[in-house]
Amino acid sequence: MRSKMLLNLFAAALVITLSAIAASAQVITASGKVMLKQADGTTVPVQGAVVKFYRTDINQTFEAKTDKKGEYVNVGIPLVGTFTITVSAPGARPDYLAGIKISQQPKNDFTLAPGDGSALTLDQIKAAGTAVASGAANAEEVKKRQAEFEKKRAEVEEQNKKATEYNATANNLLKSGNDAYLAKKFDEAVNFYDQGIQLAPDEPVFHRNKATSLYSRGVEKYLAAAQLKDMAAKTAGKEAARNDFKAAIEEAEKAVAILKTKDTGAAGAAAGAQPNQLLDYMGIRTEAYRLASQTDTQIDADVAIKAIQEYVDAETDAAKKAEGKTVIGNVMFLSGRVDEAIKTYREVLASNPDTLNAMYGLGIALTVDPAGPKYQEARDLLQQFADKAPPTNPRKQEAAESVKYLDQTVEGLNTKPADTTKPKAGRRKP
Repeated sequence: MRSKMLLNLFAAALVITLSAIAASAQVITASGKVMLKQADGTTVPVQGAVVKFYRTDINQTFEAKTDKKGEYVNVGIPLVGTFTITVSAPGARPDYLAGIKISQQPKNDFTLAPGDGSALTLDQIKAAGTAVASGAANAEEVKKRQAEFEKKRAEVEEQNKKATEYNATANNLLKSGNDAYLAKKFDEAVNFYDQGIQLAPDEPVFHRNKATSLYSRGVEKYLAAAQLKDMAAKTAGKEAARNDFKAAIEEAEKAVAILKTKDTGAAGAAAGAQPNQLLDYMGIRTEAYRLASQTDTQIDADVAIKAIQEYVDAETDAAKKAEGKTVIGNVMFLSGRVDEAIKTYREVLASNPDTLNAMYGLGIALTVDPAGPKYQEARDLLQQFADKAPPTNPRKQEAAESVKYLDQTVEGLNTKPADTTKPKAGRRKP
């Protein structure tokens, strides 16, 4: 150890004076004990605690570890110089002493309080205003600065405590909401997610899950309203469902926007969205638009088409891609862009002929084709839909009834006698 010290000091001779070398070549033994205070007030020795000696008049660091008795020893501490001594140990709060001259105070004991096992660096101590710049600080100044650091450390620990409580509360709200959703208690689920949003408005999962709860509740309301005999109650029930679909779209849009921010922000690589996670969120948003479009819910068509197209472009599953594009057709039809809707439905069926929703959508759209109604093709498409749709599909019965109506329409057109009346001169044929 002594020879190593002499070699180090020889190298240092390039930047310090010869007299300083002579003084620093002398070493002293630093020692002490580290104890941990228990809940009952007793103390026990700490094994494996790390004790660091930061020399503050020049840049030097020394280290020691405690044995099973909690004792530490370092026999190579320079006789001169001023030190800040730090100690850290698993399960303990770090501690330190600043402005220590080992030649005057070779033995330094520590009694640690329970904590998170973190360690202090000299930079942290300086940042807290506790490092002693010169070795001449008196005991009162050291005590004052230590008190300031203790206050700062207490503030940090309080922040950590609040963060832990925050995470626990957020997780509990999310779990409660998810449990309620799985039990189809959608009102309760929405309430829990609302609490989560109030606590953590920038956590996208609360907005996403609220969106799914809202449109699931909307489906229940819409189906229940469809069974009502009273027209006023039926209308009110369907409107309540549409309000849920609108709210679901709003929450889904927020979820996607927040997730994109996390993905592209400074911490994106560590905590941002993964591609499949973003795709899932965009799929939830598309489902909200789909339900809205199928229930005549008023939405912004341009915003909806752009959002759904984003999902279609990202989706790799052919069937899901076709369903997403079908929703675009639905939005177009709802907004009065019937010719565009027809074109979109045809594109879907050309590549995915078994897409039932596109089949139904095209069948309905052809009855009001701006280029002229195509009743026979519409009738055939709706019949295919009625044949292939499962019994649980709520549109199966509607399609069957539409086929009967179209059968009568087509039959009437085929049996209508031709008009042989010649128009009078100077008048157009009506």
